[in-house]
Amino acid sequence: MRVISFNVNGVRSIATKAKDGTKSSGLPSVLEALLQEQQPHVLALQEIKTQSIDDLAFLKKYFSHIYINTAVKKGYSGTALLCNEEPQLISYNFDLYEFEENIRDKSWNTEGRAITVIFRSYIVVTVYVPNAKPGLARIQDRLEWEEYLRVYLEQLKEYDRPVVLCGDLNVAPTDQDIHRKQPKNTAGASKEERDAFVRLSDLHVDSFRLLFPQKQAFSWWSNFANSRERNKGWRIDLILVSKAHQDHIKHAAILSEYKGSDHCPVILDLAD
Repeated sequence: MRVISFNVNGVRSIATKAKDGTKSSGLPSVLEALLQEQQPHVLALQEIKTQSIDDLAFLKKYFSHIYINTAVKKGYSGTALLCNEEPQLISYNFDLYEFEENIRDKSWNTEGRAITVIFRSYIVVTVYVPNAKPGLARIQDRLEWEEYLRVYLEQLKEYDRPVVLCGDLNVAPTDQDIHRKQPKNTAGASKEERDAFVRLSDLHVDSFRLLFPQKQAFSWWSNFANSRERNKGWRIDLILVSKAHQDHIKHAAILSEYKGSDHCPVILDLAD
């Protein structure tokens, strides 16, 4: 089973770009090239920035099932999940379970940040974790959201099948995952965010780091100072697998050759 996760930074924008990031001009878009060459069973997208499923219609030739979770705010956030196997259950945000506190009115609950798809033999959860913002201005919202995610994933254990958590987690787990060490209050590299990731790792293993403990590779680059050309990036797009099923991990990689976004796709192969 192959899963690809990709923060597209706007699905309408990336639909016009070729694999090398230039205007497609009759060539397959970067997403179509990705699907033709990598042939995933599940494609998870983050930051789709649309409220219309029609903006993903160009992918219908590849997938029979397309699900989106949109933000109330137009042109902001949003996630999508595409597959061919018919799921047993679809869930948006954390609505699969009841929590003691009503979370429907939380600001982050209107931002389309999570989709869960439960298949016969595995579960995929795709997420777009809230950014803590410069100066950690939104750190409390982010940590609150991530704690609900952790509890939610704990509850998914009742299904007794591998859980794949993928997406833009907006955290570089260690200094190894950034081209250079950052100040302590830098969003995505703060102690608070990394501690939250460690708590998440009590349940899940980082597939790429499991297979490549020493390798430095990045999935996001700033749009400034030719950061991508100079490979001055961060690894914040991750695919985690429930620890009980980590022996099923066969392959993980960062597909930096696919451009068109400030992020690149990440891939996981999981044995049945």
